[in-house]
Amino acid sequence: MKYVVKIEGKSYQVDLSEQNGEVQINLDGKPVQADSVHIKGKNFASFLFNNRSFDLEFSKNEERVSVFLNGKRYDCVLEDERTQRLKRLGVLKIDTKKEKELKSPMPGLVTTIEVKQGDMVVAGQGVVIVEAMKMENELKAPQDGKVKEVSLRSE
Repeated sequence: MKYVVKIEGKSYQVDLSEQNGEVQINLDGKPVQADSVHIKGKNFASFLFNNRSFDLEFSKNEERVSVFLNGKRYDCVLEDERTQRLKRLGVLKIDTKKEKELKSPMPGLVTTIEVKQGDMVVAGQGVVIVEAMKMENELKAPQDGKVKEVSLRSE
């Protein structure tokens, strides 16, 4: 299976195949030695790449995988060959519109505001807690960004 991996603005072609029960990996057309073992649950892995060992932590949302390595976060977009072809043909619409406001999907009482103006947030981070129908609902940031303003409006 062929993939395109985008990390910090750079694209890499990754081709995975299986031969005699072993996974073969080509990175940008060149064979590489790689192996991984999951540790500490599903979000941690020990990864061996060209005889160098790395301990990685992963988090995933709809659009990307974040990899934490040596205290630094790398946001990765992974697309298979089929998805790439559909985008080129215009079958998949790419939504580049960024959310400007975070709105509650239901009316309720704001019980906690977890951020303040100027804070940096990451996708999936809790921003506000709204109580509705005797339940607390945490609204999360849809993508990375900076909090421009915190205001409570009822519409």
